[in-house]
Amino acid sequence: MKNIRIISLITAFLCCSLAGAAQSRQLPSFVKKQQGKGYSFLVDGKPYLMLGAQLWNSSNWPYILEKTWPQLRELHCNTLEAPIYWQNVEPEPGRFNFSELDSLIAGARRENIRLILLWFGSYKNGSSQYAPEWILSNPDRYPRMRDAGGAELLLLSPVAPANLDADKKAFAAMMRHLKKTDAQQQTVIMVQVQNEAGSLGTDRDYSEGANAVFNAAVPAKLVQQLGKRAGIWKEVFGIDAPESFNAYHIASYINEVAAAGKQEYALPMFANAWLREHRFRRPGDYPSGGPTSNMFDIWKAVAGNMVLLAPDIYQNNLAAIDDICGKYDRPDNPLFIPETGKGLDFARYHFHMIGNHGALGVAVYGIDPFHADPHDERRKDRLDDKFAGIAANYRLLHGAMDEVLALQGTGRLKAVIEEHNRSEQLVNFDGYDILFTFGYPSYKKDRSSSGRALVAQLNANEFLLIGFDAKFQFRPTYGSGAQSAEMILVEEGYYEKGKWVRKRLWNGDEVYHSTLLPEGVILKIKLRPAGKAFSGEMKANFE
Repeated sequence: MKNIRIISLITAFLCCSLAGAAQSRQLPSFVKKQQGKGYSFLVDGKPYLMLGAQLWNSSNWPYILEKTWPQLRELHCNTLEAPIYWQNVEPEPGRFNFSELDSLIAGARRENIRLILLWFGSYKNGSSQYAPEWILSNPDRYPRMRDAGGAELLLLSPVAPANLDADKKAFAAMMRHLKKTDAQQQTVIMVQVQNEAGSLGTDRDYSEGANAVFNAAVPAKLVQQLGKRAGIWKEVFGIDAPESFNAYHIASYINEVAAAGKQEYALPMFANAWLREHRFRRPGDYPSGGPTSNMFDIWKAVAGNMVLLAPDIYQNNLAAIDDICGKYDRPDNPLFIPETGKGLDFARYHFHMIGNHGALGVAVYGIDPFHADPHDERRKDRLDDKFAGIAANYRLLHGAMDEVLALQGTGRLKAVIEEHNRSEQLVNFDGYDILFTFGYPSYKKDRSSSGRALVAQLNANEFLLIGFDAKFQFRPTYGSGAQSAEMILVEEGYYEKGKWVRKRLWNGDEVYHSTLLPEGVILKIKLRPAGKAFSGEMKANFE
């Protein structure tokens, strides 16, 4: 009996110790940088750059994931975004199933990949198709949105308390289970609450309950936060009243769902946007009321449990990408891009987002080939070539990730990318200008635009170059008194645990060509400002 009592006491002590360790371990968090602008995303107490991939909508099932993990290895990603389906988590009211979630976490731990969970609950891509059957089959109890003509939509009304209460309970149950199974290891580092929320097909909810609220006064707190005059929605917001109304109620709804989850396990949570910056920009053509750029201030005023609002970027246009990143990279909003397109164009844009906009992460959408899209042909036996450029990015960035994160927001990190009909790009640093020229390697047959680089000034006369297919030339700043920049030491290598590891020295023909390799390369270059540059013509010894 005495031995049993001792064993019981030891067991209780160990359980309490483990629980205490889980509680005391620092959760992932976003913090403002002490030096420079922007934020850091801390995971395990250290800045973390999300090199991500997102599964197709219906691919988070064990039999698909087992075929997908090898392709994620080929991608060299460190983060997987995976949907969690309310209809699967709660197939019957109050009965919860977490077997697929547990299998996902086990697989990610085995592969040493972190997870961002995407809660497909009440809202997914402007619809409610992932809500459970028992919700969708009972619209009298769980009311739907209606359009301006009174037609019922496959969209749960955000003004119906029963809808909110059901989603809150399910999300809280998931977060409670996640804390129990993952608080110690923290495989899951962040949660997206809903997906591209809003209403497709209507600018607002025109259900009877919503109409009554729409014709009442705008909540005083919102009016005050936005610096507007009191009144009903039309008086306060004019032509934008329907979308603003939708944004307020959807953001409030999602914020409450997040609050219920955070009470159980306070991981960082965020919302993503199907952007309005396409086509005619009319609410309802894109999900009206989502965290779009024109509704940003309403979301920030209402959804305080969202650590950030994130744009999903598929625009294959540099000017559009700059516009979007500029709108979402704000003092009150860390920049994270949870969905992008694939291909070589987006391999270049990823460098641009990280280097010129300080993005704390990027993720390519639809990584697995086990989808049902009849328009997207893929290889299934290995990672498709559509992802080769992004895989090369991720592989290379692993060799300088901490340095890139430390330099973001300091003004000493920039990106250059090749664009159609742009053969060169000049970037300016303290004391030096660097001219990049593109079109390399000259022997490539498809003439694709593949040049891209991250460029960092480490100190007055030392630079770090990370990239592909671009020729570089340094010159002292005009007017500095020096005429040329001698490359006195060029090292190819990578960083490991904060220390530079040299693989080889570049000199002779390599320095003559000064061209980043097609497979990617990290170069550390020391310069010396010199007098008048040699004005004659140089030729390589083999020409």
